[in-house]
Amino acid sequence: MSTPDDTEKFKRFYDHISSKHDPHGFQLYFAAQEVTGIKHLWEEFPYEDACGRFELADGHQLLQYLTAAYFRAVSWEIVPGTTYERAILREVDTGTPEYRAFEEQVYEAALRRMGFAALLPLDHGTRQNTEIPQKRAHRDCGGENR
Repeated sequence: MSTPDDTEKFKRFYDHISSKHDPHGFQLYFAAQEVTGIKHLWEEFPYEDACGRFELADGHQLLQYLTAAYFRAVSWEIVPGTTYERAILREVDTGTPEYRAFEEQVYEAALRRMGFAALLPLDHGTRQNTEIPQKRAHRDCGGENR
């Protein structure tokens, strides 16, 4: 089982090696996609996609959208003269146990993706009952969160 310090250790280690091994944050973003199951941001944010917001975004910027969608920290505003709704990203409560579990899993998965699995604690990757709950932000035609 992990300890509360594991998340901080994973983050510090990632921060130390990221400038060389993940300078644009895409490994972290891809790890978050694995953890959340959200594969396509354009399905969650169609207006931002139509505006090209994700075309030149780096992994860190994409991760902000992914995290907001996953934790339902998004408000929607009608774009005048269109059929679109614009996303307003709200702050994610990083103090919840769900967020801490998410963060630990994302950093651990990113480090594994980057080839550093041998440096991680052995019990990680074989944990049981530590899955974070699935919190997907889905909108119906009226734009409300379910």
